[in-house]
Amino acid sequence: MGAEKKHITITIRGKQYTFRTEADSRRVREVEVLVNRRLEELDRRAEQERRPGVTDARLLILALLNISDEYLNHHRELLEIQERSERLLAELAVVGDVEAV
Repeated sequence: MGAEKKHITITIRGKQYTFRTEADSRRVREVEVLVNRRLEELDRRAEQERRPGVTDARLLILALLNISDEYLNHHRELLEIQERSERLLAELAVVGDVEAV
């Protein structure tokens, strides 16, 4: 049986959002901090590039794209590690069979 859904409120760029989730509240807070940090980074970058006043919607889309790109990169790296692990385990199994003879 799944975890019970609970209401949780997070604050992104000063705006509160309430939703229901089964996720652990500490994990939701970690995500909240990550998103706010990313938006602050994008804000600073926009100011440095002399593009002040970038809309919240644009910053949110940029943050979403950046976080999604990082996720995909980490996912690809994980798959590569899993494939390499499987190859190494197969090689170890062959070596183990040879030594047993």
